[in-house]
Amino acid sequence: MTTTEKVVALMRRLKIEMNGAVTDAMREYGGGTQGYGLNYGVSLPTVKDVAREYAPDHELAQALWRQDVRELKLAALFIDDPSRVAAGQMEAWADDWRTPELAEQCAMQLFWKSPEAGKQAAEWAGLPSGEAALKRLAAFYMFGRFAAAVETVSDSELSGWLDDARIFGPTAAERSVVYALREIYRHRPAFRMRVTALLDRVPDEVAGEVRWQVEYLK
Repeated sequence: MTTTEKVVALMRRLKIEMNGAVTDAMREYGGGTQGYGLNYGVSLPTVKDVAREYAPDHELAQALWRQDVRELKLAALFIDDPSRVAAGQMEAWADDWRTPELAEQCAMQLFWKSPEAGKQAAEWAGLPSGEAALKRLAAFYMFGRFAAAVETVSDSELSGWLDDARIFGPTAAERSVVYALREIYRHRPAFRMRVTALLDRVPDEVAGEVRWQVEYLK
């Protein structure tokens, strides 16, 4: 099959899974349905199950991302080859984010596995708050994934990011900051005291949520 034929086949498969209830739930809980030309309301696990049959295929992932269809963009994340995802692609896709869902899923499912992920996350997290909200949101989700990847991301790499005052500071109010700090505390015992200290630097609402979640983990 050509790349174009694969795109068409995937769209047909995913359209069969159309679910209006998922679309309604996205709207109700703030996930948002606007920003997509088409939205079939297919759940993420279903998209993943359908997409895995085509992975890895870097060229197909690029073609899928160019489609203005929610499910095809999400499928691209499970089909792409992370080893071929460079900084230029991450920037280009980020410029196309029109919903928090895409920012979160790009970070959690694909970008964090890229060889250039650490540098990219640090750059995005250091951007001015409000001017690049979705990039910052993605950055902290990536940090959380790094923390859990104890076999591939060293303590020394994580230490450098924790020491960067631009990243975890008074403007770090994104909901993904809670995820990042919780995951660092959970998977990197050596950094628990540093996480506790960081809670004095981040916004109070973030610190309070992290403290609650950390207490639950004990």
